[in-house]
Amino acid sequence: MANSQIPVCPLMSAGNEIPIICVQERCAWYISNLKKCSMYVVGHNGMLDLKKKLENKND
Repeated sequence: MANSQIPVCPLMSAGNEIPIICVQERCAWYISNLKKCSMYVVGHNGMLDLKKKLENKND
């Protein structure tokens, strides 16, 4: 079972059986002031946009 405290790189881990640990500040995709991977931020924002569109469709 993976430890949730250890960040996993979604880009380097894709297609691998073994998760690759995030290198954080040493990665071009890491947003230091947010302390998040840009892939997480893009996915999160996409989910929020989809949720908003679905709510507007139901109105």
